Amino acid sequence: MRHHLPLLIAVGVVCLVAVPATPAAPRAALAAVRADEPRVIEVVARRFTWEPAEIQVTVGERVRLILRTADGLHGIELKKFKIAKEIPRGNKAVTVEFTADEAGRFPFFCSEYCGDGHDDMKGVLVVVARDAAPPAPAAPAPPPSDPPAPQN
Repeated sequence: MRHHLPLLIAVGVVCLVAVPATPAAPRAALAAVRADEPRVIEVVARRFTWEPAEIQVTVGERVRLILRTADGLHGIELKKFKIAKEIPRGNKAVTVEFTADEAGRFPFFCSEYCGDGHDDMKGVLVVVARDAAPPAPAAPAPPPSDPPAPQN
């Protein structure tokens, strides 16, 4: 039995190293596939607003906007990313894809006249840097002052 000890140790080491790594391989492959897929964001145009009116993505992220109208004819124009599409009446969705390649706040608006509030139909695409830190928490409130001592 003593001459099998090195073999048992070798088998044990292989099991300790290989077994925990095995489940990670499919997860890594799945993550790589997901990284290639664009982020899908559904946007609804209705008089005289966008839902959502603010869209936040990350620099380098591929984005797919699925655009629908809730009432009549609308259009979207997002000049920075050279997007200009009509969103027809009905249930037919319009899809646009782009890569958010620059950080900043980029306005978009309705490009088809849709009534008296048309000029107010605006939204914003917010593209944040990958290394942007989350917003700092608000400063803590000062401790309450000691109540005055009772007077007799």
